[in-house]
Order: sequence, then C-alpha cells, then structure tokens
Amino acid sequence: MRASLPVVITGLALAGAVSAARAEDREILQKPDPAAILDIAKGFGSARMGKDDNGDPMISGRIEGVKYVVYFYGCEDHENCKSLQFSTGYTDPLTAEQANAWNRKYRWVKAYSGDGSNFRMDVSFAGGITRANLEEQFSNWDSMAGNIKDFVNEK
Repeated sequence: MRASLPVVITGLALAGAVSAARAEDREILQKPDPAAILDIAKGFGSARMGKDDNGDPMISGRIEGVKYVVYFYGCEDHENCKSLQFSTGYTDPLTAEQANAWNRKYRWVKAYSGDGSNFRMDVSFAGGITRANLEEQFSNWDSMAGNIKDFVNEK
C-alpha cells in the first residue's frame, strides 16, 4: 500500500493541474480587455499601452526584435472593442507580387502592398474566445516575427 501512495499523490497533483488549465479555458473573453491583452503581450516581449489617433486603446511592443502594434477595433467610446489587429510595417513597400508570394506561403499573418510593407493578423472576439486561445494568437505572431524580418530583408 505504501508504494502506491506516491502514485496517488502524483495523480491528484496532475488532476489539479489539468483542472486549473481547463478552468482557464472555460473563461470566455467576450471582448478584448486591454489590460489582460497587455499582460499577455508582456509575456512575449516588451509592450506598453497607448492610444491610437482615434483615442482607442493600442499596444506597442517588440517581439523577436520586430516592432508591432495591436490595434483595437469596433470600440464604443474607446471601450468595449470587438476585435484586434496585430500589425507591423516597414518603409520599403512590397510589390503586389511580393505580398502574394508571402500570402501563398503563410496562413495566419497576411502581407499587403502599398506605401510600405505591411503585415497584419486579425483576431475576432465574436462569440468569445478563451485566454488560452488569445495567448495562442500571440504565439502565432511571435513565431512569424522572424519570418517577417527575414522576408523584408531578402526582398
């Protein structure tokens, strides 16, 4: 009986960890909370809260040496926003062909041609998302930052 006590204790500890993780997944975020998003952003690099030209919340940060901004969209009186957009840009414009080449290769972050090279990733809160899903969006952006930098440097 003594040999199985450590197994039972380990099993209980694992069950508690799984329950805690599931509890986090049960918390559905119906709208992007700027403070919570800033907290997640700081887990991936430097980040600070600000406001965009319209007075809506905006997070500026740096991941993998790449500057980026998280814009809040669909806000009512600068609160209760409905979606986010990760964005980074460079002064050297992408041609339509370069943007299309990027977009054929990568799924989550889209490139746009224009006045500068722009890369964006949208996150909708329609129906709500879990904090774990929101952290995964930051993880996606983080994993693409180096690819963006390499792509721009190679063009």
